[in-house]
Amino acid sequence: MTPGEITLPVHVRVGDTEGHWGTITFPAGDGPLTEATIRRETAAFFREAADRLENPCDCEEVPDAAPH
Repeated sequence: MTPGEITLPVHVRVGDTEGHWGTITFPAGDGPLTEATIRRETAAFFREAADRLENPCDCEEVPDAAPH
């Protein structure tokens, strides 16, 4: 992590099940962190999450995942 960089964990809860989906990192820039940057980085995170939900990869098993 570089100075000025902000990293936030993303946890999603559905009913009684909660999982850590990853982190969103807001890059350090030449000026203050803007709402536009926060929105852009957050949207990119959830676009990637949606892509992985629609196109799952069987290449990596999640150890704590509930059985199907």
